This record gives sequence, structure tokens and C-alpha cells, in this order.
Amino acid sequence: ALMITLLKRETDRVAQAILDLTQRVYQLPQNDSNIVLSREACYRAIELAHMSMVGGGKRRLNFSEWWQAELHPILQTDLGVDSPVVMRAMQARAVQMIQVYATSLGGEEYGIAFHSIAKLMAAPDIVTSLCAARCINHLALLHVKGTEESAQLNLVRQHSVLALGNAFALANRVESEECLRVTLACVSGLVEANGIHLEPVLQAIAEQLPPLWERAKDSVPIHSCLLSVLTHLIMKMGYSTVEHPHIQTVLFPLLDYCTDISIVNRAETLLEDGLRLWLVTLVSSRVATMGQSLASMLPRLELILRSGLELHLSLKVLQSNAILLGPQVIEPLAEVLREMLVDLTSCVHIDKKPEEDDEMKDDDDAAAAKKEKEVGTVRDAIAAMAFADALMQLFPELGYSIASPALSKVIAALPGKSCTTPLLEAAFGAFGRMLWLNANSLDEIFPNNEENIASVVYTWMDVISSVSVMVMLSSRDRTIMFIDQKGAALALCGSICRSPRIARIVGNEILQFTGALLETEAHIDLDSLVEAACGTTRKVVGDGPLGDSASRTAGILKSDPLLSVSLKEAFERAEKSIQESRQLRNSS
Repeated sequence: ALMITLLKRETDRVAQAILDLTQRVYQLPQNDSNIVLSREACYRAIELAHMSMVGGGKRRLNFSEWWQAELHPILQTDLGVDSPVVMRAMQARAVQMIQVYATSLGGEEYGIAFHSIAKLMAAPDIVTSLCAARCINHLALLHVKGTEESAQLNLVRQHSVLALGNAFALANRVESEECLRVTLACVSGLVEANGIHLEPVLQAIAEQLPPLWERAKDSVPIHSCLLSVLTHLIMKMGYSTVEHPHIQTVLFPLLDYCTDISIVNRAETLLEDGLRLWLVTLVSSRVATMGQSLASMLPRLELILRSGLELHLSLKVLQSNAILLGPQVIEPLAEVLREMLVDLTSCVHIDKKPEEDDEMKDDDDAAAAKKEKEVGTVRDAIAAMAFADALMQLFPELGYSIASPALSKVIAALPGKSCTTPLLEAAFGAFGRMLWLNANSLDEIFPNNEENIASVVYTWMDVISSVSVMVMLSSRDRTIMFIDQKGAALALCGSICRSPRIARIVGNEILQFTGALLETEAHIDLDSLVEAACGTTRKVVGDGPLGDSASRTAGILKSDPLLSVSLKEAFERAEKSIQESRQLRNSS
């Protein structure tokens, strides 16, 4: 702590003093245990002073020279169980130094370091092995960025089979749950870095999982690690993993175990991660081979939904099931979902009583709990409206009957209400589809209040027209923004054509908003809109083939009227309706 404080005040002097001391200790005879311990302490100081050594644009430490002269020889040293403890501690410290200074490794040095440390996962000293597992996890993931292949990532892949073999061997050596967690996290990192490049050894990886499942028993940490490993395997390697018999002997029992909410504390410990694995499994499944297995899990999903647990995920799982298996997934739950969507959006359409706030005013713990609850409620409301939007897109008539009661309440409550931007975006996104399906929705929600109609429409156009810096920098985000704007414009133009009242109140403003989008539409084709809107793949380097949901989602989007209908034609029809409405008023 003293050294870190001094580094903040006298960075140059202290950093140089540490380097000078390390150099002097290195020149002393290394056959003395006390000298080796002093050297290890100097390495620890350099580790803690990382930002002072190579941060802030300064390079006080020539890491390449240090790697060649000291770190690499230490990693290459063959130490056994009878080797001095100080030497084993020195080797573990060298591994940690590589982890901290990984970004300073040059191209070839990166591969050599990864290979050397991967071998150390098999070191007799368990502490060194675990340090190596942590470091390999870090090195494997450091250069996994977007869809670009990097030289360092290719070097990682060259030695990943060795690393995976040693990681699984280490998992069988360690006894504690924490040590096993570190080891399986390393496996997850290697899978993430390699993806489909591990296809040739998938069988070997799969064979390691059943013994770990048997070992897990009732251990939450081990189950959590298995969830992570399987999620990465399926997400990175696609449907071939889901369909592998060894994977299935673990996958479905693990899903069943993690989503069994009848077990005490299961919902609090493993349900969320279990639902994420379930979702990844759905995205990576083919109906022809997996349809029966997926359908057999629907009763469990119904129990979770009826219990109101993790709805931001369980609704996505239901939506993915509906994409793969059809409306028969939704129909038995229609009444439950109708009531659930109303309840989940209650943070918008039900005003809290003032006395409820006063009761908790002076209680800090209660206030913190209340804030957490409110955040959760907003999250659930956003999830509910996103689900409502998707449901009406998949099955328009069924979706409208389920979603319209909740969305009508939400829109009716918006005038004069302060809501967060994400909440408004979700609400208007779903309402745009509802308005497209029923162009008289605004008249029905506000039968006697024209000011509220104007307020909602103006707010809607403002929300979807606001441009953030991130949107300006990303062409995909700009396309998604246009999709939102086009959907709103089509729905509002349709409302003008159906309702003379809407044409009179906000018709000119809607035409002005729509007209500004016409030039953008002329330069974007349907395929570009579908590609931007299709969110079923992460598009990360090494990702494997997805299941049927990707092609089915693309097909749904291509036939979506809010993407495919011509905005210019909608504009012209709305303009004609306004003119006819104006002539009718003048003649009367």
C-alpha cells in the first residue's frame, strides 16, 4: 500500500527505484533462497506498478528484453514436486507477470508465452498450475474482438488443443470448488477463442463433460461452471454441439436441474444462467433433430412464466420456442400472457400512492431495496413490451389479442408522465406494430382527448429521432434507427388514412416526419434492413453455424410489412387522405 501511494506521488522516481533494485537482485547468485525470495518480491512490485511501468504512454520497462532475459527462462524451467518452494513460487509469479503485461508481448512472443504457460497447467505444483489456468484464460480472450482475425488469436489456436487437454487434466486433479471453477473458466475461454476451429476435437471435449456432471452433485459453483462451458461450446460451435450425444447427456439434465424452481433457492442461484443456456440451445437447434427435445421442456417453461421468475429471459426463451415450433407454443398460455404483460408494465400505467413513498423515506436499507425493485420493474416492463412487439410480428392476430390490453394502458398513461428513454423506445416500438394492426388504436385509447393524442405522437417522433454519438458512428445502428422510424411512419400514416380525426390533429406533422425519411429509404434495400434487424447471431470471430431460428427470423423479417411496405406509397396515401379530410371539413 505504501509503494502504491508513493507511485501516485513520485511515479518516475519510485518506478525507476523498483527497476534498479530488481536489476541488482538479478545479478546476485540465485542459489540462495533468500535472494530468490527477494527477486520474487521485486517481481511482485513490478506487477503492482504495471500502469507506472507501461501506462500513460510511457515505457519505463523494456518488456521484450525482460521477457527474453528473465521471464522466458523461468517459464521453461522444469520443476518437480521436490524442487525448492521458492523456485516454484518464482515460476508462479512469472506466470502472473505475463498475465499482467500480456499486451506488451510481441507477436511471436505471444505464441511462445501461451505455449509455455499452457504446458505449466500440467506442472506438479498445483498453485503454478492454477496460475497458469488463469493466465491462459486471459491470453485466450485478450484478442477476441468482433469479426477480425488477429495474429495473436491464430497463435492461441495453434496451442489450444494442448491447453484444453491440460485444463481438463487439471480439473480432475483439483479438489476444491474454487479451483475447479478456475479450471473450467479456462476451458470456456479457450472455447470462446477457438470456436469452430475446435470441431476436430469436439468428441474429446464432449467426453470430458459427463464425469464433471457426475462430480457436481449439488454444488452450485460447479453447476455454474458447467453452464458457462456448455454455453460457450454451443454458442461458438453451433448445432453440431447441441446434437452431439455426449453433450446431450449433460445438456438436458443440466437444464432440467437449473430450471427446477421447486427446489429451495434454485431460482436465486442457477435459474438465470440456466435460462441463458436454454436460449443459446434454442438459437443453435434444428427442428428436425431437436424439435421433440425442445417441446418436452415447454411445461417447465410454463411453470417459470407462471411464477414470474427472470421474465426478461424466460420471455425470450418462449419467443425463441415460438419461432421454432409455431403458435401452438403460445396459444395455451394466451390468457396467462395477457395478464402478465399488464402486470409487468404496471410501473408505467399504475401511479403509486404518495403514502407508499413516505413510509420508506427515512429507512436507508428499505430505500435501497425499493430502488432495486423499481429498476427490476422497469427492466421487466421493457422485456414485456419487446416480447409483445415480437409476438405481434410472429402471429399478428394472436399477438394483438394478447398484447393490446397492456399496450393500451401504457400509451394511455404516457401523457404528462416522465419515463426513461429505453422504456419509451420499447413502448413505442410495440405500439407501432399494434397501430399498424389496428389503425384506430389512438382513437380508441383517447376517445375524448385530442391533446393527449398530439402529446403521444410528438413524444414518439422525438424519441425515435434523437441521435446519440454511438448511432452517428455506427452504420448498423443508423440502419436500426431508420427501421424504428420507418415502422412508426408507416403505422402513423395508416392511422391518418383510417381516422379523419388523427389526420386533423397531427396529420401535417406526421407527413413532415415521413417525408424526411423518403430519401433515406431510397438508398437502403430490404436485405440491408433484414441484416441489421436480425439479432440472432453475435457475429464474433470463430462463431459456428446457427440453427433454424436464424433462417426463420430472416424469413419473418423479409415478410414484415413494417420493413417491406413502401414508405413513399404510404406517404402518398396519407397525403391524399389529409386533402380529402380537409375538403370534407370545408364543404361541411
